[in-house]
Amino acid sequence: MKLHACSICIPCLLAVMSLSVRAIDIEVLSTDGSGQVGGFYGPYSPTVDMPPGGYPATLPPDNDASFQNYFMGRSTLGPLSTADSTPERRVFFMFDMAGVLGSIPAGHTITGVTIDLTLTAGGSAALANFSGGSEVVEFTGTPFSEVEILDPVGTSTPTDSIWSTFGTSTPYGGFEITGTPPPGAAPPSADGLMTLAPDTYTIDLPGAVSDLSSAVGAGGMFIVTARLASFDPDVIGTSAPPATDPYEYVFGITDVASPSGSTVPAPVLTISTIPEPTAIVLIALGGILMRYVGIVHKRKS
Repeated sequence: MKLHACSICIPCLLAVMSLSVRAIDIEVLSTDGSGQVGGFYGPYSPTVDMPPGGYPATLPPDNDASFQNYFMGRSTLGPLSTADSTPERRVFFMFDMAGVLGSIPAGHTITGVTIDLTLTAGGSAALANFSGGSEVVEFTGTPFSEVEILDPVGTSTPTDSIWSTFGTSTPYGGFEITGTPPPGAAPPSADGLMTLAPDTYTIDLPGAVSDLSSAVGAGGMFIVTARLASFDPDVIGTSAPPATDPYEYVFGITDVASPSGSTVPAPVLTISTIPEPTAIVLIALGGILMRYVGIVHKRKS
């Protein structure tokens, strides 16, 4: 009797465990009313860069929910000239975790997280200099709260202090962009501009699991920040010599919310969970018990 029961329970155990360890994915949009996207500009380099006339030492942050853009690096505000070049821009992505905990099955634990970002068509997907053939984006956390990021003036928080933590705090993950010339274009030089095929890219953020789990448990905001880690600008300003590249940025024209209408999909955070080992064992044992009781009941009847 004992041996017969085991021969039935082992297949049952394997079947239940195979079902139990399947990951469950939960998607959270950054712009569905639960969060937003934006960026902060760093200061011009003292004694090196000269801000165009009338510019403040540090540009105001681009953190208005009516316009959400996640390009990172240096761009221009008008004609492609050094007089219109901006200092380095870094970005943030906010995701509201309110209610997410209730979507996670009992006994599950968060094991992974990814973020989906889109490179747009039109030759502006990744206008960087690709020194060495690639550009690198680093994703990290930040010690600043959503209130400080969205209202630095009201919280008396220096904007350059916030900017300096973007892409430099707790490491979450990275994304390497390998440049390819546009169709029909000659291969660029080491400092030439190149573009990447437009697409939506899923970026793994393994280092974010701990901070994300805390945000989910508290039902608060989870913030991801990023910077172009390979950013290497020339001197910019009204009296600067012509730059090798008038700009250097990636994820260009990433307008995901503005009066003119959305042009790219909103960034998506995908949370993956699996049952904790204890939960798997309990589920398996429950399945075995039910199977065994059914066999015994059938034999008695």
